[in-house]
Amino acid sequence: MASRKNRSRKANRKSPQLPPGPGERLRSRVDALFAWFYARRWVGIAAAALLLFGASLVGGYWLAERLEGSDGERLARETLEEMKRGPTTAPAPGPKYARIEELPDLPKYTEVEPGKPRPTLEEKARPKVQLAAAASSVETWRRNAVPFRDLNSKPLVAIVIDDVGLDRPRSKRAWELPGPLTLSFLPYAKDLREQAKAAGARGHELMLHLPMEPNGRNDPGPNALLVSLNDAELRQRTTAALDSFDGFAGVNNHMGSRFTTFKPGMETVLRQLKGRGLMFLDSRTSAQSVGDQLAQEMRVPSIVRHVFLDDEETLDAVRRKLTEAEAIARRQGFVVAIGHPHEATLQALGEWLPGAQGKGLALAPATAVLRKRNGWE
Repeated sequence: MASRKNRSRKANRKSPQLPPGPGERLRSRVDALFAWFYARRWVGIAAAALLLFGASLVGGYWLAERLEGSDGERLARETLEEMKRGPTTAPAPGPKYARIEELPDLPKYTEVEPGKPRPTLEEKARPKVQLAAAASSVETWRRNAVPFRDLNSKPLVAIVIDDVGLDRPRSKRAWELPGPLTLSFLPYAKDLREQAKAAGARGHELMLHLPMEPNGRNDPGPNALLVSLNDAELRQRTTAALDSFDGFAGVNNHMGSRFTTFKPGMETVLRQLKGRGLMFLDSRTSAQSVGDQLAQEMRVPSIVRHVFLDDEETLDAVRRKLTEAEAIARRQGFVVAIGHPHEATLQALGEWLPGAQGKGLALAPATAVLRKRNGWE
């Protein structure tokens, strides 16, 4: 009996606890680590989100820079290659510049009685308001303008001679013509300041002939404004040209049949002119030029070319163009005719200028046309 009880007591005793094995210890640590992370799960989630967001910003900025750089380099390469190749097809025969018939929104020209010009479509559509720039008491274009009083008694004819300064003998012949004429000097001409001073002393108005990129292979000269240049380079080249001499009332484009259709580049140029109080004459070497319209939107005083005198460099052709200019002046009250110091042009002007007043016309500087076009005194 006693021995049976003793065996029962031994059976009821708990067996001694053995130390945990390696597997149990690993499970215990994993459970503890999981419990720690679970307790702090929101902190972990927030940290991971911040880390991913930062990585996306850095990666996106790096990728954008690479793409932008590659696109800019590709565009520059394509533009340079296109300029080297030139036009893929031979240009159609025709005048060097856009003809008057190709320019939109210009009226048809008919003869009327001298001294009684009818209002043009342009004058009917344009509200006669003072531009902010023109309201300034001191403006460069006004300060450098050749004085001209009577805007309304006769139709005004502004003869602008471009490309002045390169061929010095013919340039001298141009400023020795009776005027007032408007002489537009290229910024890379030699003895530029001396030539401009001599022309101004003869009573002619001065302009800067700013080189701009044309269509095709014609060379506009050094430091021309190109569509492939960035904004900083365009500003630098424009500033250098504007600083080449002084005393001029405004700027017109030399060539530029491609650049004047390039709105961002023209905005850069016109901002420079506005800051200096200068006027802009759109030579309209392209019917798609945005120069004059953009100048009006930006409140830069501006006018446009109506006739090219010497697309065809013969005496008879220039005479016919002068007759066309007379008709336009009588039709709308003013005309801007652009020529160059070519032999035929100089000879035709030498014949025509002395008799202009007798035909009921008034020779006028470009700034007088600007004032009449906008109704400014």
